[in-house]
Amino acid sequence: MSEQPGEDSSVSPAAATATAGVDVGGTFTDVVVLTARPRAVKVPTTPSDQVDGVLDGLRLGAGASDRVAVMAHGTTTATNAVLEREIARTVLVTTDGFADVLSIARQDRPSLYDLSVTRTAHLAAGTVTAHERTLPDGEPLVPLTHEEVERVVDAVAALEPDSVAVSLLFGFAADDHERRLSDALAGRLGVPVTRGSALLPEFREYERASTCVLNAAIAPVMQGYLAELDRRLPQTGITVMTSGGGTAGLDFAAAAPVHTLLSGPAAGVVAAGAVAASAGFDDAIAFDMGGTSTDVCLIRSGRPEIATDAAIDGMPFRTPAVAIHTVGAGGGSLAWVDPGGALRVGPRSAGAVPGPACYGRGGTEPAVTDAHAVLGHLDPDRELGGGLRLDVAAARRAITRLSDAADGAAGVLTVVRATMARALRRVSTERGVDPADLALVAYGGAGPLHATALARELGCAAVVIPPAPGVLSALGLLLAPLRYEAMRTVMSSPSDDIADVWTALEREAIAELRRQRPGAEPTSTRVADCRYAGQSHELRIDIPPDGDVAGAFHRAHRTAYGYAMTNEPVHIVTARVVAEADPALEALPSAWDQGKAGPDRRRRIHIGGEAVTARVCDRAGMTPHDAIEGPALIEQSDTTTLLGVGERALVDAVGNLVVTWDE
Repeated sequence: MSEQPGEDSSVSPAAATATAGVDVGGTFTDVVVLTARPRAVKVPTTPSDQVDGVLDGLRLGAGASDRVAVMAHGTTTATNAVLEREIARTVLVTTDGFADVLSIARQDRPSLYDLSVTRTAHLAAGTVTAHERTLPDGEPLVPLTHEEVERVVDAVAALEPDSVAVSLLFGFAADDHERRLSDALAGRLGVPVTRGSALLPEFREYERASTCVLNAAIAPVMQGYLAELDRRLPQTGITVMTSGGGTAGLDFAAAAPVHTLLSGPAAGVVAAGAVAASAGFDDAIAFDMGGTSTDVCLIRSGRPEIATDAAIDGMPFRTPAVAIHTVGAGGGSLAWVDPGGALRVGPRSAGAVPGPACYGRGGTEPAVTDAHAVLGHLDPDRELGGGLRLDVAAARRAITRLSDAADGAAGVLTVVRATMARALRRVSTERGVDPADLALVAYGGAGPLHATALARELGCAAVVIPPAPGVLSALGLLLAPLRYEAMRTVMSSPSDDIADVWTALEREAIAELRRQRPGAEPTSTRVADCRYAGQSHELRIDIPPDGDVAGAFHRAHRTAYGYAMTNEPVHIVTARVVAEADPALEALPSAWDQGKAGPDRRRRIHIGGEAVTARVCDRAGMTPHDAIEGPALIEQSDTTTLLGVGERALVDAVGNLVVTWDE
């Protein structure tokens, strides 16, 4: 990273090289730097310019002795752009008769008995229709003439867009019309053009159009951010985390930013799967509690579940995405009393600025972190990420706006844990998965403070807390492989010969990864979205080595729904090939630079409404096979682990804390 006029540089160009994972969250930016011993740091996120926070974290993590040569990056830029509507002026081009495809959407109602409910407005500022039509098999019904192309381009230009989305009816089946319109629009207007048949060659016009418009709306924003990041880190090879659990090159992320809408959470789940496996648990729930939200995901056989449909602010997008369930409950979530007198927590958050009252940055409303400070769970004399020190008096003043300080703080934790418990049940018991067979992998800056209480309520087998839980998502960025998924809607039977489709998809996926990383040797996996005849939705399955698609689907259907209709015909709706190449980090680090450990001490804290004397120790002083009994607090630079009465934490061979308890 050479120093350039007007630029920041974390290290000198003569320094040794290092690899870093940087995850930008709503409150903190987490950094893991791989050198002789991995180093983890947290710095406040800089909402006005996220690049500043990234550079701050790299300076602290890499110091003056290392140059960051490779960086895997998780970013909230695309997500925030949608949620805050800081998007480009976008025009949708679609087929005659389908101008209202985004307005009509599906016939599901977000609140069945609410007469005043309104849907989220879609992001297209205008729509232009083209006189053309393609049949489902790809044959043209109404040709697209040269004159019509010119008319459409003129109509779009008159709307003065910053970005254009082209999504024609059955464009996935034949892309000639979309290609011609996209080429003409790009050549005339000079703005980003998202072509639906390239972004999402699948059926379902509404979801495809929504995905296409979302991508177009955030493309200029993401392109600007990534260009600035590349400019200020000119000697660093940068990859960006995608929602599907892999990374991608800068050019791919800039052209298809809709793939990054779940960037950070996906990285954490990848790492959580590796952590669970290292502790001896094949099946687990990833539990990531950060500053703004909590993300949970089911992990089976060490792998997170992948879905092909997701939504942001009520708008669907069909890209491969780790099947995460998110609730508005984080360390910065604000507590408030509703008109009926009930205590509520979230979804509104104090964010990074001003943050919870205890951060001393001007916040006055009570947050979850303030409750922990009042109850003694957080040490005011200990420095947090970015040099923060807690102002317990300010936290107490904020909490007393709700009730007596201790009672109010305990109530805040009870309410926020109820919200998170519902999320955990959503991905386990509500799907027929017994939590007794699962470990809860807790991470995020606030996760280990709540993990044991939630796991015991849910009935999990144990809690696993990795060596650096506050920055696990940043570590997951380094564990995630370079990944690309090629897909095509085929609507076929398992007995049909679609060998040519599989071959074409494999060539596409492998070629794309080699384009992003020259010299890469990708591996590929065949996947299919299948359903029974007459069903409306599909299940994603891996194609087994013996090619028995029907048998694999029957098993997957029985696992998901408790039954299988083995006499019903099975349809392959969409064929997929997933190509992956080597990640930056092949395995979990065996040792971490946790800093210097201080002496054990005691502190009076409140747990479950009772005042107790807790042992307080530094995690930096714990080595494999060490054990600690609750009540206790295990402190480290990126988080604090809370152990209740009757809970025991054992350090395993790779440095995880494995917590169990008395029944």
